[in-house]
Amino acid sequence: MKILRLALYGLLLLSVGGLGFVLGALLLGDLSPNMLLEMISSETPPAKITRYLQAIQAQDRDAALDAWILPSDSSVTFKELRERRDLITDELLSLKISGVTIFEPQWWGTCCDPGVTHHARNAGGARIAVQVLDANGQPWIYTFDVFTNGPYFGDAVGNPYRHWFLRDVYPQDELPIFWPLLYSEGVRYP
Repeated sequence: MKILRLALYGLLLLSVGGLGFVLGALLLGDLSPNMLLEMISSETPPAKITRYLQAIQAQDRDAALDAWILPSDSSVTFKELRERRDLITDELLSLKISGVTIFEPQWWGTCCDPGVTHHARNAGGARIAVQVLDANGQPWIYTFDVFTNGPYFGDAVGNPYRHWFLRDVYPQDELPIFWPLLYSEGVRYP
């Protein structure tokens, strides 16, 4: 009985500690209430990437294509992105992915003066490097661009939580189509 009581106390401590971490992040400004809602509802850039790659790992092409949301068909990049979506999805399916590592996002502000921002709460876009391992354990690195629908003005002006969309995926050495801005010690067009 004593062991069960100790286990319950330990679980309670972990729960309070986790809650303390979230509350601390909220109070210190690293995590806004809107971001907490995004996390709870799996409405985050890593969640969108994970959904796509889980479909790839399950060899479900239709689900993978559904996870990669194209812009309006009147968009100037629609045709190029549709072709890339088919090509990359088929390429990843052929790799028979055995492992995935999602790296830290490069956050992009998409309003007014687009550029890299250091605060996720003000970002309307995330560019994320992802390493996948093929069936033989060979690593392949792709860049995933996950953006909100339209400019995001930042959490500071009381925007509701963001809806993120997987918009572009490309090998590390290729250029983006959806969000053509690049960051290399400053924002530049390719």
